[in-house]
Amino acid sequence: MSDVKDKGPFGEYIRRKRLEGGLTQKELAGQLFVTESTVSKWERGLSYPDISMVAPICAALKISEHEFFTACDDESARLQARQAGMWRRTTKGVRLFCTAIYVVAPVTCFICDLAVFHTLDWFWIVLAALMLAFSFTNLPAMVGKNKLPICLGAATGSLVLLMLACWLYAGGWWVLGGAAITAVCLALPWSWWAIWRFYGKHVPLLCMAAFSVWVFLLLAVIRAFTGGAWLLGFAYPIAAFGVGYAWLYFAAISWSSVGAWLKTALCALLSAFAVPLANSLIAALLPRQHAPALLDYFAWGCLLTREDVNGASWVNVLVFAVLLAVSVVLLVFGIVTELRKRKG
Repeated sequence: MSDVKDKGPFGEYIRRKRLEGGLTQKELAGQLFVTESTVSKWERGLSYPDISMVAPICAALKISEHEFFTACDDESARLQARQAGMWRRTTKGVRLFCTAIYVVAPVTCFICDLAVFHTLDWFWIVLAALMLAFSFTNLPAMVGKNKLPICLGAATGSLVLLMLACWLYAGGWWVLGGAAITAVCLALPWSWWAIWRFYGKHVPLLCMAAFSVWVFLLLAVIRAFTGGAWLLGFAYPIAAFGVGYAWLYFAAISWSSVGAWLKTALCALLSAFAVPLANSLIAALLPRQHAPALLDYFAWGCLLTREDVNGASWVNVLVFAVLLAVSVVLLVFGIVTELRKRKG
């Protein structure tokens, strides 16, 4: 093999094969459904692709997996070769199992529906549901180029057929609301794909923004078909809390100037306060529910008596105390690590 005599680090090999194939980093990233910065980090040796990416990378660079691993004088790459083999065997086994289900289940349901009810009615629901599952399990392995839009399109079509099959079986005007809600649900993954495909910049940030808008739009559509006075007085405040918390997690993870330990500490701290803050919000919105307030979770004396306090279970107080303690330990460790890193 011509590449063996020119062994080098993993990143250099990826860059060389990309240039030999006449691909830019952006073009390679587009074929692999990753960002351009991800490919750049691979080539600079700052990170390694996930083991599930090995086969797509080899296909894009037009090399075999054997060439990919043996041409790189990189211990991490050799370790990844063993992990990739295990990954291939696992995914192949899962696909074979799913294929068996896709063959046996529709045949069995077809026979049962005809034998018991002497017609085909709920069989179409099962068939559409299996088509939807197939779009996420076996179809991605069968598609080469444009894998994401093809699989997403297949899932969209299957979901529409599933809704129609349910309507044919059950009847009723609920199908109009179901169609509207389904359309809004599908708008989220399609908008994410459009952001990545047609813009390609600030993808995580824009996807988070699209998700934030989508949550409130979905609730508004559900309210339009179900009625009630729950939207502005309860659903939107709860949604705002959830979306705001998601943004806090996103900010913690995206904070590029701090290391992994400090990011983990911040996420742990957010997780510790998630339930107490949510219950406090519910207590303010629905006073009759007697939900525990934030200060109730600091009544650690109930841990000795194992008695509930103001609606807060002593078990929940214990979980909060443990999470908070772990968060503080991680936070201190993360700050110390950052200070040592900057001094060094």
